Amino acid sequence: MSYDFDSILLRLKGALSGTVSAMEGTFTGDILQAVAAELARIWSQEMDSVTQRAFLSTAEGQWLDAACSDYGITRKEGETDEQLRQRALERIRQRGSSGNAADYVAWAQEVEGVASAAVIPLNRGAGTVDVFFSPTEKAPPNVLLLLQHHLDDKRPVGADVKAIQAAPVAVSVTAQVKRQADVSLKDIQQSFAHKLAAYLQQEKLSQGGQVVRINRIIGLLVGCDGVEDAGSVTVNGGTVNITMEQGKYAVAGTITLTEV
Repeated sequence: MSYDFDSILLRLKGALSGTVSAMEGTFTGDILQAVAAELARIWSQEMDSVTQRAFLSTAEGQWLDAACSDYGITRKEGETDEQLRQRALERIRQRGSSGNAADYVAWAQEVEGVASAAVIPLNRGAGTVDVFFSPTEKAPPNVLLLLQHHLDDKRPVGADVKAIQAAPVAVSVTAQVKRQADVSLKDIQQSFAHKLAAYLQQEKLSQGGQVVRINRIIGLLVGCDGVEDAGSVTVNGGTVNITMEQGKYAVAGTITLTEV
């Protein structure tokens, strides 16, 4: 069933009984047009977007906050819609229970200043849980203490949990670039630096170790405006993927681009 103005007006006229005229310009016709216009407005501005506001995958702003609150998830300071949405979806998909690894990751990500977390059970022996975390760019200076207190409040009785700030590992890239004449090498380097930082930020700290893929980095470079081709690409001096050790995460290091 359609809910545009013309469809609603047609149904209203069809519902009339008797010989009352609903032609434009008549009293009845003017009333029906006003009603149809208002119903069409309500549908387009309110009813038609109800489903989008109700679900985590499409809700925005205060509606996203409301959808997340059903799962006990609240927005952290400075957290964007997409960051909150991703955190909530990960929490739901992992379905932690009774203090398993997924629970500790979810609890850690509830703390202001925590960007991502990984859990290593039994790292210090029976009953121990080590929670490594990477901080956000604007994390408070006492984020480690905040996380430890939060985990102590959430942990099951008897669990020995320890919050540990993961160590950043710089990922440096060198490459030769063939550029278009109307784009400077400096502009290409700035664009690539932005894309590299965004890629590494998406590759969150994980229990199995973060993998930095050289093919992905080459793709980011070739995808920059003004780049016709790129070669001799190295990442930390090598030409293979880099796997971060447990408790470490990748950040953008130096970028050295030269022209072919």
